[in-house]
Amino acid sequence: MKNALLKGTLLLTVAGLITRILGFYYRICLADALGAEYLGIYQLVFPVYGICYTLYASGIQTAVSKLVAEENSRGNVSITSCLMRRALALSFVIALTLSFLVYFGAAPCARYFLLEERATDSLRVLSVVFPFCAVTACINGYYYGKKQTAVPAFTQLLEQIVRIAVVLFLVTLPAYSTEKERCLAAVIGLVIGEIASNLFNGIAYFLHTGKQEKTVSSCNKSAVTSRLISLSVPLSLNRLVINILHSTEAVFVPSMLRLSGLTTSEALSLYGILNGMALPFILFPSAIPNALSVLLLPAVSENLDEKNRPKLQKCVGTSIKYSMIIGLFSTAVFLYFGTGIGNAVFHDSLAGEYLRILSPLCPLLYLSTTLSSVINGFGKPHLTFFTTVTGLLVRLAFIVFLVPHTGIYGYLLGLLVSQLVSTLFEGYLVLKYCKAFPPVSEWLVTPAVFAFALAPFCVMLFRFLQKETHLPSTLLLFGICGFFCACYLALLYFARIIRKEEWRD
Repeated sequence: MKNALLKGTLLLTVAGLITRILGFYYRICLADALGAEYLGIYQLVFPVYGICYTLYASGIQTAVSKLVAEENSRGNVSITSCLMRRALALSFVIALTLSFLVYFGAAPCARYFLLEERATDSLRVLSVVFPFCAVTACINGYYYGKKQTAVPAFTQLLEQIVRIAVVLFLVTLPAYSTEKERCLAAVIGLVIGEIASNLFNGIAYFLHTGKQEKTVSSCNKSAVTSRLISLSVPLSLNRLVINILHSTEAVFVPSMLRLSGLTTSEALSLYGILNGMALPFILFPSAIPNALSVLLLPAVSENLDEKNRPKLQKCVGTSIKYSMIIGLFSTAVFLYFGTGIGNAVFHDSLAGEYLRILSPLCPLLYLSTTLSSVINGFGKPHLTFFTTVTGLLVRLAFIVFLVPHTGIYGYLLGLLVSQLVSTLFEGYLVLKYCKAFPPVSEWLVTPAVFAFALAPFCVMLFRFLQKETHLPSTLLLFGICGFFCACYLALLYFARIIRKEEWRD
């Protein structure tokens, strides 16, 4: 029987990849509709969204997932039902309160926190979505706790489809003819997409739980509430610190770029190109490590409880290896084809330049996702909190002290150095507690040799076909990247780096 980790990973990966492909199409359209400057303003609302989400959903969702998993293993349907009622009520009330605060405080928030008054209307529209996201987060936590990923995966996909459809419709209307109005349309699309996915999510949940026998009266409500709060509050506080640092970073980058001599428009344009165009491409292949990380935490915890160290080491080692295989391939693609991708997709040479510079980020970022999930599975979230905060502080130091003198390149260097610091420390911790790293030839040397030996050949093939055929450059570019991927995986398979038996119990 195939490993449950593989099944869940594949389902979440497929949903994640489809969502990201749709997201790229959406970002291309958004970049054309908004322009680089208003794309940067649009990106500025997400720090506020991230801080609020942390307060009303992030810790509660993780707590729900953990507690549902515990009670489900004991067959306590009544406690699970009671837990969900408490979680939904708590999350909804916090989210509704934050909605009012952000809506009525949008102007000072935009002026003094985001340092960009043009984000005021977008913040007001964004505030509407908080209660809907709160309910969705709790229900997704419930499904993750039961190891049922189909509903959360489809919820994510539906949100993206509705968002794209709404925005593409709105930008065709005369009322949304300017870049400022289209920026607002993008936020409206986000809100409507979240509401639509929430309706599906809620219906699916109530249909699912309606089939179960509920004996809520047998539940000690105060005890359940106490467990929920005691688990969710520390998680929320930790993530709040991280989100505040992320938000500070997002606000500081345009400000420090202005100190380097750029105008406000130029600074926001560079920020929009980096965060709205280049970084989404860097993050695209991370759908697989992200899916692994969601399911790796309970898998590690389960094997720890069973004191099954060989199985634990196999699970962790396999996840590490495949994260690096994907990361090294992505680095080769962005290093050799980054300029072409930036020009073909976004018609912007700067986006391609940033892709090339940030290409070494891929293996570090994807590996870090896996390693942090392993550390959390060992019951040591305080260590992942420490490594994340350390990395963010390093990045902020680069922004404050280097960006005013070197411009955007100081920030790009900060991204690379901070991620290297975090990943090295996480790798040390996993080695210390698990000793699960596979042989270095399997997760680093051989994949790197294959990736960087194949890449120049694929570049020459691309140039030859571009010269000798009349195929569209974009189609040819992605066709060659697909050929590169197929050859890379085939070589790894024949070299016995990729093995079927790794994904069996």
